[in-house]
Amino acid sequence: MRSSSLLKAVVSTLNRTCQRYQNTASQADLVLHTDPVLPIIDFSSFASKNEANNYSRDIIEKLANACEHVGFFYAIGHGVSNELLLRTLSITRQLFDLDSKIKNQYAARLFTNSSNRDQKYGGFGRGYQSLGENVTNTKRDRHEGFDLYRELEKNHPLRLQFDNTNLTDKNLPDYRDLAVGQNPWPKELPLFREILTEYTKAMLQAGERVMRGIALSLDLPMNYFETTFNDSFWVIRCIRYPSVESSESKSPEYGHGCGEHSDYGWLTFVNQDLDSRNCLHVRTSDTSKATYVSADPIVVEEQIALTCNIGDIVAFITNNKYRSTRHCVVSPVKPARSRISTPFFFEPNLDVKLRINETASECYYGEYLINKVRNNFNYHNDEPIDHAYIHIL
Repeated sequence: MRSSSLLKAVVSTLNRTCQRYQNTASQADLVLHTDPVLPIIDFSSFASKNEANNYSRDIIEKLANACEHVGFFYAIGHGVSNELLLRTLSITRQLFDLDSKIKNQYAARLFTNSSNRDQKYGGFGRGYQSLGENVTNTKRDRHEGFDLYRELEKNHPLRLQFDNTNLTDKNLPDYRDLAVGQNPWPKELPLFREILTEYTKAMLQAGERVMRGIALSLDLPMNYFETTFNDSFWVIRCIRYPSVESSESKSPEYGHGCGEHSDYGWLTFVNQDLDSRNCLHVRTSDTSKATYVSADPIVVEEQIALTCNIGDIVAFITNNKYRSTRHCVVSPVKPARSRISTPFFFEPNLDVKLRINETASECYYGEYLINKVRNNFNYHNDEPIDHAYIHIL
C-alpha cells in the first residue's frame, strides 16, 4: 500500500513559493447575481501526460489564483461531451420520477446495518435518500438523493483483504464497508447504470486533467498526483431539488435545498441543469456578513462548463493556500422546474495515506471517508429528526 507524503511535499514547495497575487478587491463587496463571475479555466492542454509539453503559464497562474482566492472555477476543455452530460441529467431525472415505493426499495437507510448488506446488493452509504432525510445545521435539506460509490472488483486486493477469514484481524484498515459495498442499481431503470458508468469513466479522465493543472499550479511535477488517483475511490451524488412556492422558501423545518457546507474530500465537479438559475450559491468571505455569488451553469464556445470546487483535503495539504469554499443550494422557485445535478467527487485511492488536520495522525483515505459517512447517518428513533442523513460541514 502506498504511503503518501502529500502534506510534507506540498507545504515544502509552498514555503519556497512567494504569493502570486494580491487580492485587490474585497470579496465582501460581491453581491448575488447570475453573471459568470467565477474564473473560467481551459484544461484542454492537460489532456496529455507528457511533461515535455510547453504549458501556458497564464493558464497555470489563472488556476492558482482561482484556487487561492475563490476555491471555485468553471472548467472547460475537460473532455466530457455535452451529449453525455445532458444524458446523465436526463436519466437522473427519470430515476427520481419513479414511484416512491420503487425508490425506497433502494434506500440507503436499509443498509446501515451489516446484517442487511451482502456482496451482491447494497452498501453502507449507498442508495436513495428521500426528501428531508439529509440534514444540515439541524434543518432538513429539501432534496432527494441517490449516492453511488466506487465498486471494487471481487479480485481487487483491497477487497480481498476483508474476506471472512480476516474479519478478526485488528491490523486491517477500518474501511471494510466501503471496500466490499455494492451500489443498489435500480433494476427498473437499467439505462441508469449504463449511463452513470459511462459518465464515471469520462469524469475520471476530467479529474486527471484538472489535477495535472493543479500540480503545476503548485510548482510540482505535472504527474505528481497520478499515483494518488490511479485507483480513485470516486463518489457520485444524484440529486433532485424540487421547486417551491416563494412562500415555502422559508420554513421552520426545512432549510435550503442543501445547507451551507464545504466539501470534505478532494475535488468536486458539478454537472447541473442548464436552466438552473440562482440555485448554487458560493460564499465570498468568511465573515459574519458573508455575501454570495450564484454559480449558474454556463456554455463557453458551445461547450458545457463543469463547475469545480476545491475540497477540505486540498485546503489542508496546501496549508490553506488553496481554499475550500462554503456553499449552499437554494431551492428553485416556481414556475421553475425541479433542479437536477450529478456532482462527481474525484477522490484518492482508498489506501492513500494522509493527514486531514494538524492534530490528527496519519490515516488511510478510506478511514477518513468512512468516518465521515458513519457520522452522516443518524437513524436512531430517539433523535429529534428520524431517518436523517446529517451533512457534516
